[in-house]
Amino acid sequence: MSRRIVDFHVHPLIKEISEKEILKEMKRANVDLAVLLALDVDSSLLHEKAKRREILEKLLNLYVWNGNQVLKEMKRILEKAETSNRLVAKLVEKYPDKFIGFGSVNPSRKLEHVKEKLKEIEKLGLSGIKLIPTLQFFNPKKEKRKLDEIFEFCEKTDKVIVFHTGCDPSAWEYPEFSENANPKLLEGYVKRFRNVQVVLAHMGCYSARYPGIWFEEALNLGRRYRNVWFDISAVTYLVSEEKFANAIKKEVGWDHVLFGSDFPVIKDCDIASAVYEVKTSNFLSEVEKAKVLGSNAARLLGL
Repeated sequence: MSRRIVDFHVHPLIKEISEKEILKEMKRANVDLAVLLALDVDSSLLHEKAKRREILEKLLNLYVWNGNQVLKEMKRILEKAETSNRLVAKLVEKYPDKFIGFGSVNPSRKLEHVKEKLKEIEKLGLSGIKLIPTLQFFNPKKEKRKLDEIFEFCEKTDKVIVFHTGCDPSAWEYPEFSENANPKLLEGYVKRFRNVQVVLAHMGCYSARYPGIWFEEALNLGRRYRNVWFDISAVTYLVSEEKFANAIKKEVGWDHVLFGSDFPVIKDCDIASAVYEVKTSNFLSEVEKAKVLGSNAARLLGL
């Protein structure tokens, strides 16, 4: 097995963990390179009357009565998650042999904001774009103009898109709050922009309530379009549970599956344990494990 390991999904949440701690964890897990993801999220959206009303009504329909408390928790998550493009670029500049940086653009903001962020990403020399429809409050089908702008930019500049699929913590654990992160909503884009490589983060499976929630939708997209990739961050059980591993092997194979940890987002789950789960899987060959742990990412990133 190749020794080179690439973690395709790391969040540099400097408010929670220092860059030194990220590097220490990478070293402990024998990870050679980590993709750092920016997050262009905005907690001020929760102060907009229309957005607050929409969220509270949806919570009531789910029989969740402590709506104001949930809003506070959502705000806390957004404030913690916010990670600027400049911060990611600074870390990459400081540790170019350890980090690759992906910027982020929020399609729920005005078109001018989207264009400005794309210019910033290009100027900073970042390698891709992270989109997260849950925390960014956007529906891919309703933000066609802005997503077209993003995909066209990535096509021209040869940048990779990482698109969050599945649920998220707090209210976003309810599918009703995370339905915009269903992989099937991306089909129109991956079909029209065949030269843009799109990574479905969490392979449609991220959910504490319904593990594997949109796994079939993710597989369907990957089976039909070769510009679709998957990372298994926070869902490494996909390689260690027989039904998931066999489905991946049968439907899409292992050539487009990328290792990721989601560090440090998942409590009590470090990078080393995620690497160990891949290395000890009974359902992948040594060659397939090497592909998932590093060589697929190297091929995608042109390393």
